[in-house]
Amino acid sequence: MELIFSSIKDAIRLKFFLTANGLGETLMENQGQFMYRFSTDHAKNDRYVKALTYFIKEIKRNEWLNDKLLHTYHYENEDERSHIIDIATDMFAGVRKDLAELAGNINENQVIGLAVKDLLSFGGAVLFESFSRFRLKPYYEHVGKYLEIAIDEYKMEQEYQMFVNMLRDYLQNRTPRLSTVHIYLDKTAMFYDENVQEIAHHDLKELIDQRLLANHPIYVDSAVIAPLLSIAPEKIYLYTFEEEQALVRTLRNIFEERISILSPANLHELKKSYTNKP
Repeated sequence: MELIFSSIKDAIRLKFFLTANGLGETLMENQGQFMYRFSTDHAKNDRYVKALTYFIKEIKRNEWLNDKLLHTYHYENEDERSHIIDIATDMFAGVRKDLAELAGNINENQVIGLAVKDLLSFGGAVLFESFSRFRLKPYYEHVGKYLEIAIDEYKMEQEYQMFVNMLRDYLQNRTPRLSTVHIYLDKTAMFYDENVQEIAHHDLKELIDQRLLANHPIYVDSAVIAPLLSIAPEKIYLYTFEEEQALVRTLRNIFEERISILSPANLHELKKSYTNKP
């Protein structure tokens, strides 16, 4: 069969994937169109399928995503489009499984591979653009679902970053109420002062700047983030078994170099040393 491209760029890019799969088919030009003639040798068929599948996944999918972002969703900033495409790519790669599940998982190799096998079984000439538009339409509809989720995730990430930046600005303008704070974070949070004496809940509550909760009731955690921002300590020691939980990541982003993450065992040893002081 003959696969025809109207774009020399696409035809040349496919050559890379053909060569990577041990296929040396020659690119031919005829009246402004560019063509590969594929052998009917069944021994080559799997390699054709692999080459075309990866060409579609690695090249055409991202082109389609970029085009949709630019012309359908009107994201004119290239960095924004790149960020959203990275999110979608991670979804396809299985890095963001939670997001992929929202759109419904897809086996790309299988879906594209079946379409390519149908293409190769055709005895005549096929324009790649027509194959992509019609035979791959169900695939690209699924890619569109991934794109919608990726856009939503990008917007949430942007809102989160604005939230973090706002709290950093707030922190910079606060005078420290305590120089050092120790926090043991498990199912609940326990606060300790610089002498590792527990700060009573009612005392902690009195330290909170109520404007934080009034202005940002949804976003500001009243149990940990609000007290820490209100106290604005110069140094925070956080003791937890779960360093990668969302709250810890947010605290790192807000307090940056002010915060150190340690094992609860370190707090136990520290309390013992203060208890044994003369």
